[in-house]
Amino acid sequence: MIFHKLWVMVVKELRVILRDKEALLILFALPVMFVTIMSLAQQDAFKEKGGVTLPVTVINKDAGKIGQGIIDALSGRKGFKVDVAAPGADEAAIKKDVAAGRLKFAIIIPADAAEKVDAGVKAQLGLSPSAAAVRVEFISDPSMQGTIRKIAISSINRILQGIETTALLEGVTRMNERMRRYPAGPKPADTPKQARLFAEIDDDHSAGNAPFPTSVQQNMPAWTLFAMFFLVIPLSATFVREAQQGSLVRLKSMPVPTWIFVAGKMVPYFIINQIQFVLMMLTGMYLLPLFGSEVLEIGHSWGGIALLAASASIAAIGYGLLIATFCKTGEQATTFGGTSVIILAAVGGIMVPKFVMPSYLQKMTAVSPMSWGLEGFLDIFVRNGTVAEAFPHSLRLLAFASICIGLAIFRLYQILSR
Repeated sequence: MIFHKLWVMVVKELRVILRDKEALLILFALPVMFVTIMSLAQQDAFKEKGGVTLPVTVINKDAGKIGQGIIDALSGRKGFKVDVAAPGADEAAIKKDVAAGRLKFAIIIPADAAEKVDAGVKAQLGLSPSAAAVRVEFISDPSMQGTIRKIAISSINRILQGIETTALLEGVTRMNERMRRYPAGPKPADTPKQARLFAEIDDDHSAGNAPFPTSVQQNMPAWTLFAMFFLVIPLSATFVREAQQGSLVRLKSMPVPTWIFVAGKMVPYFIINQIQFVLMMLTGMYLLPLFGSEVLEIGHSWGGIALLAASASIAAIGYGLLIATFCKTGEQATTFGGTSVIILAAVGGIMVPKFVMPSYLQKMTAVSPMSWGLEGFLDIFVRNGTVAEAFPHSLRLLAFASICIGLAIFRLYQILSR
């Protein structure tokens, strides 16, 4: 009997939605158009912005001056925030944190850096056989924007070149002093035996050698979540219109529990959200490549993707119900609902990547459910995560949904009890 009542409410809600076919078409077409334009526009447009701070964790194994010189140079360069790991820090744990996105960048200075630089200087001056170049390991969060990663790599390479130049100048100075004191001593070679003291850092040293994200992998889940939450406008507007037309008054005379009324509204919009999600993914996988964009790679965890898509949809619908039950007019619902969704998107790293935000705004992303969903999708799309990685993000989304739906049911019960 309860399921029959729920089915009746769902069918009623579907009829209301299908009554305006043009609005339903817009609900599907506009998000696809929007995400296509945004993904193509941002494909190579992300540029370095003033005020961006790159947090770098340094593991210094070198006991000589080279390791400390690299740390000092990084600390003195604008745009880097250096965190030096404690002596004996667990290198594997730090690499795991970078791979999971808890740390953005890490640099590992080898234990024999100073000795290799000294040997390299002598090889450059022809005083000894050629020596191996120092390999400073650079790793980054796999979800890091490619341009930001290249900026960090370029800056670190320039720092290493500066240290190399200083070491060579000091070596030449020592050589000149030695030659003045011992004219019969060894002479420098006419040509250097090797080109560099430090091996060039390239863009292949991501944590765990995970593939780097494309603009599509970052934009598609971000704007899909935005589209899901934007359902707050039609959902709340429909609810308020029904209240103004007397539907809630007629509901009082029906032997239908309040939660069935709420569930009846949730199911159709949940279906719409899932259709939206599938359309967005298909757009990234098949439509965008026709315009020269990258193909959307969605990882291998279908279960994790389904879990996040369902959780995000329930959270979005719950938020829409909360707004619908507390707003008195359609204008209030659409204005507040639309504005609040845009704010949540901005705070949650949807419109602007979290990494380029000021530090105080980065902390605020924790309050946005869109941020939770985005991190979950990035874990799967970019970091090759599974259901286990998606579950904590899904749990937060469902907790948010439970609070919103609970408050909406309580508010609706108050309205019907008057």
